Amino acid sequence: MASVRAIGMLAAGVLMAAAGVADLSAATGDEPGATETNKTKKSADPKDILVPIPSYSKDVSDNGCHVRKGPEEIFVGPDRDIQHVPFTELISESIGRYSVRAFLDGPEKFMAGLAPLDADMRTLALLDVLRDGLGRDGLHTFFFLSAGQHAPAIRDALQAAGLEREHALFTRAMALFGPTYPADNNVREKNFGYASLDQPLNEFDHRMMEISRSFGSRDAFAAAMVGYVNRTPPLWQRIEAQRAQLGEVARLRYLNLALIQRTNIWDKPDAEVAALLAALPKEQRTLFAMEIFNSEFENGGVHQFFYNSSGTVAPEVYDALLELGLSRQAAIFKRGLDMFVAPYPRDIEKRRDTYFGHAGWSDWDKQLHALTDEFYALDGGPTVVRLGGNTAIEGGPGIWSAMATYARSKKMLPC
Repeated sequence: MASVRAIGMLAAGVLMAAAGVADLSAATGDEPGATETNKTKKSADPKDILVPIPSYSKDVSDNGCHVRKGPEEIFVGPDRDIQHVPFTELISESIGRYSVRAFLDGPEKFMAGLAPLDADMRTLALLDVLRDGLGRDGLHTFFFLSAGQHAPAIRDALQAAGLEREHALFTRAMALFGPTYPADNNVREKNFGYASLDQPLNEFDHRMMEISRSFGSRDAFAAAMVGYVNRTPPLWQRIEAQRAQLGEVARLRYLNLALIQRTNIWDKPDAEVAALLAALPKEQRTLFAMEIFNSEFENGGVHQFFYNSSGTVAPEVYDALLELGLSRQAAIFKRGLDMFVAPYPRDIEKRRDTYFGHAGWSDWDKQLHALTDEFYALDGGPTVVRLGGNTAIEGGPGIWSAMATYARSKKMLPC
């Protein structure tokens, strides 16, 4: 089955959350030749298939994971972040297949899709839409993006969930748009100076920002959501039951995300980066490096990986490919690594200034980029994943499945 990174392409903030590994704090800047990369992928004649979203399906009936008896039972220990799936992510597993439609459907169609749910689950799905939409600037980002079209239903869900503080602030934010709230995204956008990169924030932006600061961050709202679920025992039991039904794809995704969140190597000197990575247990270092590489590779290929901050882990990626038993992929990658004179420049500025063309793509750039097609040529070529009118291409053949097999054999998959 294709590795479904398509989710992360649906809308900014949707599940990046889940998957959001591409939103590395240090990682990606603009990639020269991105259009050329996309054209090259299309020319590879990939197989078009429709696939389910594995992280949103009950892949197994019982994975053997312990299900808590009540919200008062908590996981403890120094590795709880990589050994256990956060309860907030179980919420997404339960209703994410519904809430993600908020970024694709208009209010009428979206609410019709929620109609089969009971009142508590419907409320939770609407709260999850808000959580997903709280970007860098909180409510300010939410109302600017397309999820803001569902604000009236979300306002009512906040009240139904007993989140009175959040309900009051959200209602104040809606009132900034005038007596009639504009569900139309284009109409709403006109209020923001934020809408144009060459304009400063206007009075509307500043007033919205003030309310946003009072409302709080995505993490703070996630905690409020958990509080609502904890106060609703039947709903809590349904959500917690998901822990025993997560398939390997979802469990590996959460493991990789946890490893990235706990491993801060960005913007550090080369020697310090090498030391921090060397200090990780080999199994964690292997999956960390492969997740960094694969998320970049799926987005823009080998050239993008080396060009962006992600390229700092290139030596570890080569070791990880060998550790996973991907010798063919390792041989291709090594040819890219060898295009940089030893010692390998982990620092992004050193790498860019020394090697990458500043006046268009050089022959060197083209040679590095060509390795992407060699990856995709393995085992029959790339596979296009289509979802809701969006497309993504499966990562380097064999990488995702090898990571899953490795995590399973090392008993690393979280519960």
